[in-house]
Amino acid sequence: MTGQKRPQLLQDVAMSVSIVPLENDVTGRLSAGSRDLALSVEGLAVTNLGPGRNRQFIRGVADSPFNGPSQSTVAVQLDEARVTFDAPDPDVRLVDMERVEVLKGPQGPLYGSGALGGIYHMVTRKPDLSQISGNFRLIGEAVEHGGLGGGSEAVLNFPLVTDSLAVRGVGYLTRSGGYIDNLGRNRDANKTKTTGARLALRWKPVIDWSIDVSGILQDMNSRDSQYVTASDDAVRREARIAEPTDNDFKSVAATVQGRIGELNLLATTSYIDHGVDYTLDSTDASAKFGFSGRSIYLDDRKYTIINHELRVSPAGSSTWLAGLSYMRTRSHNQGIMSSGNNAQTVESLDRKITEFAVFGEVTIPLVDRIKAIAGARLFRSIAEDEALEQSGSSSDRVSKTILSPSLAVAWTPSERSIVYLRFASALRPGGLAPTGQAASRRFDSDELGTFDLGLRHTFAGDALSVSASLFYTDWSHIQSDYLLPNGLVSTRNAGRGRIYGIEASADWRPFHGFQLSAGSSYLNARLVSTEAGLEIDDRRLPITPELTGRLTAQYNFTLGSWATSVSAQANYIGRSRLTFDENLDREMGDYTISSIAAFFTRNRLTIGARIDNMFDVRGDSFAFGNPFSIMEAPQYTPLRPRTFTFSISRAW
Repeated sequence: MTGQKRPQLLQDVAMSVSIVPLENDVTGRLSAGSRDLALSVEGLAVTNLGPGRNRQFIRGVADSPFNGPSQSTVAVQLDEARVTFDAPDPDVRLVDMERVEVLKGPQGPLYGSGALGGIYHMVTRKPDLSQISGNFRLIGEAVEHGGLGGGSEAVLNFPLVTDSLAVRGVGYLTRSGGYIDNLGRNRDANKTKTTGARLALRWKPVIDWSIDVSGILQDMNSRDSQYVTASDDAVRREARIAEPTDNDFKSVAATVQGRIGELNLLATTSYIDHGVDYTLDSTDASAKFGFSGRSIYLDDRKYTIINHELRVSPAGSSTWLAGLSYMRTRSHNQGIMSSGNNAQTVESLDRKITEFAVFGEVTIPLVDRIKAIAGARLFRSIAEDEALEQSGSSSDRVSKTILSPSLAVAWTPSERSIVYLRFASALRPGGLAPTGQAASRRFDSDELGTFDLGLRHTFAGDALSVSASLFYTDWSHIQSDYLLPNGLVSTRNAGRGRIYGIEASADWRPFHGFQLSAGSSYLNARLVSTEAGLEIDDRRLPITPELTGRLTAQYNFTLGSWATSVSAQANYIGRSRLTFDENLDREMGDYTISSIAAFFTRNRLTIGARIDNMFDVRGDSFAFGNPFSIMEAPQYTPLRPRTFTFSISRAW
């Protein structure tokens, strides 16, 4: 794994990590993304507002279901590039990826602010310098009670100079079938089209040095929202207008790494340009903004991130790491409401954050097979905010010096085992909170610390491996985006939270070709007191379910001349709450979904079939869709109905 900013063996990492290999991916899903991957990772939860508007949370570190101005609690990484700060998950498609690493618990020492819950790290496949290769896949899908979808993916690897210079290109186009009917308007309204391309260049001028340059473009367009108002058993609603979403993501990055004497040096720089805009029916809130009759709300958001980092570590070892970092983020959020020929800007917020940091981590042997791992990040954060609202404009500038430490003790009784106790902290700077109808005010920084006691063990013969973790988190001055009476979203400090939980997973290979994988998590996440210090009996933190379970079986065998793989998976998603706001304390979750898949490969040709939500289970995956009307009636986001997928691919 490389999520700790240098190559490491998982067995040497003294923290809770989930790694999902994708190099030989046979899921067969149409345009798989982070919500699909969350079914394979204990503790990872993703909202379901719609493609390009979701938020990720890890181990109950969830502040709000709403996409407001607060910084994310999970930092999304694409190779060496940080691609989110306060934006929703760009949901980069997992095409031609090597793996995804989910680092659980605060990652402030190595990643800085906005890593309270952890890191979602996507690792792409790099150009192969030695041989031409590629693959092409066609996919078709049919959604029960819904429409048809399909897509294609293509990968080409081409050495320009053998063993020295190569390029790798990825392209994909998918159209997922909709399943929400807008009564009186159109059927299967929530169709989504995703187009994307990645291009990577690798150059090794000499044996110990490499230069990687990469870029990605992805455009995700949903024709309509996916919530309903009748019940979680319905896939239809009455809608006055369509509510489309457009998510445009662009990234360029360059990384130079090599050896100088006994040191490895890595320098990386990246630039992110991310735009999200969507349309909402705001008729139910028209009067609150001086309109009468039907109105439409247009939300336009632009995010940019510039990140530079330089780090060194000893050659051939991961015992220590030191680095310098500079990051500059800018975000612009603008909301325009219109009715007929009248339009007005009801909200505008510009935020610029600059961070300078020095960070490091070192492993210190204590006694035989016991070591300590200490890390820290010292950074200076400068936040500049400007808000324009109906009541006027305001601005704010805050500078803060922050220290985020970590300390772990690890015991490795054998090469197959590790037991660790880790403490780490992370922090998010404060900012200016737009409040829509009143003067803006500040929200303060929040800080989180977690104790994590865990173990990983692989039994002799590699037939069985297990992992388990107990964790406790204290979260002070929680920054939480919340819904105002007029339907806009602001940010406040909600109070102090406490989270404790347990996770466990196991992988068992009882005989050749057969594998069982199981996992479960339990979370108790509460807001224990308000910012004013008032005790609260039961105010559950939002989004993340208290209990989850996962069971997967896969059997690989030969059927005639075909290499065959069949698999089945079941997931239980327990009950959760939308928010700790008493006026919006809506329940969701509590359902079990399952899938089966089969793949047949011969002479580099692969044919696959898959059924998701095999029993067509109905349930509410997210109790929210439109902030302007949710106060009038409950909202539900039904599970995607039973979906059939067929694929055919050819590699060379």
